[in-house]
Amino acid sequence: MTELPFKLTGTVTHGRSAGRTIDMPTANIVPAEDVGALSLGVYYSTVTVDGTVYRAITNLGRRPTIDDGNFVNAESFIYDFEGDLYGKEIVVTLLEFRRPERKFESFEALSKVMHEDLEAGRKYSL
Repeated sequence: MTELPFKLTGTVTHGRSAGRTIDMPTANIVPAEDVGALSLGVYYSTVTVDGTVYRAITNLGRRPTIDDGNFVNAESFIYDFEGDLYGKEIVVTLLEFRRPERKFESFEALSKVMHEDLEAGRKYSL
């Protein structure tokens, strides 16, 4: 297991916009770094955008409930951020592992757990 904190960099790309449908838009990147030694799942994190650091919660994984992707991406919900990040390079710092990635029986079940993750992230002490 790679030691935390661990920094990921990448350019924000368009995803499937599934998070927007449940009021949880995410900034999606395909990390430039080798993430093979990291556990896939949800992390408490920060995201640095144009030199400003924001609290975030990040899923590092393949999104098995959404599309069984064959590549690992990082999807970060950034607390208290408004703006367009598409095409911007960001730095995601993974601080602490919250839970492993898993496939849920439905998008509704995933949504429920994502909202629990979001609330836990709000309470997480940096």
